Amino acid sequence: MTPTTLAPVEHVVAILEGSKAFRRVPAPLKIGNVPFEFSAVLIGQDKNPDLVIVIDTIAEDIQRTRQKIGGLGRALDVVGSRRPVTAILTGPRPAESALESISKVCRVLPVGTPTGTKDDELLRDWLSVLLPLPIAPQTGIAADPLGEMIQLLPASIDSQLRKSVIDASPRGAAAVKFELKRRLTAPFNTAEKKLETGEGDQ
Repeated sequence: MTPTTLAPVEHVVAILEGSKAFRRVPAPLKIGNVPFEFSAVLIGQDKNPDLVIVIDTIAEDIQRTRQKIGGLGRALDVVGSRRPVTAILTGPRPAESALESISKVCRVLPVGTPTGTKDDELLRDWLSVLLPLPIAPQTGIAADPLGEMIQLLPASIDSQLRKSVIDASPRGAAAVKFELKRRLTAPFNTAEKKLETGEGDQ
């Protein structure tokens, strides 16, 4: 099945597990000796401390859900857990009073019922707060811009010009262009001055 044909709870689980940042734990979740039953539970991998509970608001009564989440919060306090908890609610959005009550215990993400590609993109946006940041590709980024610039300079270039360009490089591209222009036009400026003063006729 494609992600958009999965049941909403399984769709959420598939995205979180697919990120490699979470793994699903078997039901019921036990805190101390107290069992807690939710549609799905995931915990963070490696250094990710998040605990995520997924709740189907169609299958579960919201008042009962509020009680279970409150009990979960108290149980985590008792065992001294520092795991931040996020409740992801799939299905119809509960009343604001219910969301406010749950948000006093944990972070709440009501994601609705994804049914198509556009909904899939929106769901991933909602879940992005839990997912690791993508690493930008390194292609095209110079690891050593100064070294690359030196390699691009012609071997026949005057040593003084090479030194001037290298010295100007920490000030940026504009400074390098200015220095190149200054050094390359200097001989012509000198020749013009000699002509103006008559030195060239001697």
